[in-house]
Amino acid sequence: MCGIVGYSGDKSIHSVLLVGLIRLEYRGYDSAGIAAIDQGELEIRKEKGKIKALEDYLKLHPVNGHIGIGHTRWATHGEPSRGNAHPHVDGSRKIAVVHNGIIENYMHLRHELTKKGHLFHTETDTEVIPHLLEEELKTHGTLEKAIPAAVAKLEGKFACAILYEKDPERIYFIKDGSPLIYGKGKNEGFLASDIMAIIPQAKEQCIIKDGQWGWMTRDEFHLFEKDGSPVDVHLEHIKLTVEDLEKGPYDHFMLKEIFEQPDVFRRIIEARMDEKGKVRFPEMEMSNDVLGRVGRILITSAGTSWHAGLVGKLYFEKFARIATDVDLSSEFRYRNPIAEGDTMVIGISQSGETADTLAGILEAKSKFCRVLSFVNRVDSTIARDSDAFINLMAGPEIGVASTKAYTAQLLNMLFFSLYMSGIRWITQKEEREAIFEEIRKLPVKIESILARAEEIRHWAREYIGARDFIFLGRYYNHPTALEGALKLKEISYIHASGYAGGEFKHGPIALIDENIPVVCIAPKTEVYDKMVSNIQEVKARKGKILAICTEGDTMVPDLADHYFHIPAAPDFLTPLLTVIPLQLLAYYAAIERGCEPDQPRNLAKSVTVE
Repeated sequence: MCGIVGYSGDKSIHSVLLVGLIRLEYRGYDSAGIAAIDQGELEIRKEKGKIKALEDYLKLHPVNGHIGIGHTRWATHGEPSRGNAHPHVDGSRKIAVVHNGIIENYMHLRHELTKKGHLFHTETDTEVIPHLLEEELKTHGTLEKAIPAAVAKLEGKFACAILYEKDPERIYFIKDGSPLIYGKGKNEGFLASDIMAIIPQAKEQCIIKDGQWGWMTRDEFHLFEKDGSPVDVHLEHIKLTVEDLEKGPYDHFMLKEIFEQPDVFRRIIEARMDEKGKVRFPEMEMSNDVLGRVGRILITSAGTSWHAGLVGKLYFEKFARIATDVDLSSEFRYRNPIAEGDTMVIGISQSGETADTLAGILEAKSKFCRVLSFVNRVDSTIARDSDAFINLMAGPEIGVASTKAYTAQLLNMLFFSLYMSGIRWITQKEEREAIFEEIRKLPVKIESILARAEEIRHWAREYIGARDFIFLGRYYNHPTALEGALKLKEISYIHASGYAGGEFKHGPIALIDENIPVVCIAPKTEVYDKMVSNIQEVKARKGKILAICTEGDTMVPDLADHYFHIPAAPDFLTPLLTVIPLQLLAYYAAIERGCEPDQPRNLAKSVTVE
């Protein structure tokens, strides 16, 4: 996802914008740029590559001033280049625009504007916005009047910040689908696509909603609906601190977030279980009467969240006895899913801005289904557009590859399945209390795994030259195998595939030879014997076996080339433990191969375009 930063105040504009853009690096980008009003003139500076390249360019071509906008771009239309980088300008170079999202009708607009004499110089969809504003200015005279007219002609999902040379004290903005936030500091104003870009300077915030637009100065903030009617602005105190966004003693955010998981679990357990052993979701505004009528669940999610949904399906069917299906968000709405009045759709998204998942929940609402979302950002679009949401409470996750948010998704879905089982009178109090007692042990068990992280680092060193990995798991740990393979691909760029153990002999076993490491997830569960059979099949074909097994197990270690013990746990809790060493494997493999784990190539933290 691209990043937007805007600033008006007394500080040096290029330093404020660069710091804000650096805070957004984790979201993924391939070029960066800024625009500022310098001595009454609009100045543009942009460069391909990392922000350091832009910083070096600014040393050669400095820009001053106290009002400006900045952007990190992740290429969609047009390759990464200085020309395609934002900001983009109109024909007279009086208007500069930075933009997140996609203008779906940009080719039509470009064609119409070209007929009117506009010349385009980039391959981007964004470039039509400043040219469209330039054209609307001819009719409406002021940008304040031109913006609503231009927005009415744009189709797609977008958030924009706009500088206009003739309004040198204002930053204009429009928002429809992509996130945008106003922040207020002391005699200074901020605009950002993520609150992380403007902490700690901004003390209060206003979440700009879809269809709204407006303008800001260092002291003022004016917000309007699409029809031009003014909006009463209510600022909220910003709770995040700069400490939340720092690595602390860790080399990378990903490693920090892996090691934060015991504390995340303690926070979730404390919030979700009351002193009487009941599950609570105080933020969820959906009545027990509504939940009690749910006869079917459809989960829509993407990437790591999809893997979490696969585990969630098992939880909902085991504990709440509700038939559950899991769909990839990108495919969900295109198959015209069958949904009745008793169907509840669950959207899972770490960022709360995932475009595919958002489209899916809107499709569900069009079918009059109740929508419940699991999100880590309760001020996100998905949270607002759902009937109710559950806060994952994982805390800020900076690393692109999700770790603590994934396990927080699993734990919250487990609690919600138990909550639903209570409403439906399926599990008895004694049974739930026994489950709660096992859940309370999880933080200490995860700490015991993390204390032996160096064992996993040895695996990464030994197999640094491997070009392919296979991950095998069964039942609750089939999704873990998929997640382990995804993590390794994302961070180390090693090709990896995850399979259900029982499906392995139906084709993929042909891949096995002495050069293929096979990660076998084999804790002591009801499918343990079946998983041992899979391991023996791999061993018979000379595959290298890296096993995750339960403390006290002797059979799997005897078969494996390498093994890692996890503490014993009930079947349904094992995915919360087995995934931890796989996260560490991906991280250490990336380090050993010289890859950047926090900012893997071609990836964005939040995919806000379809």
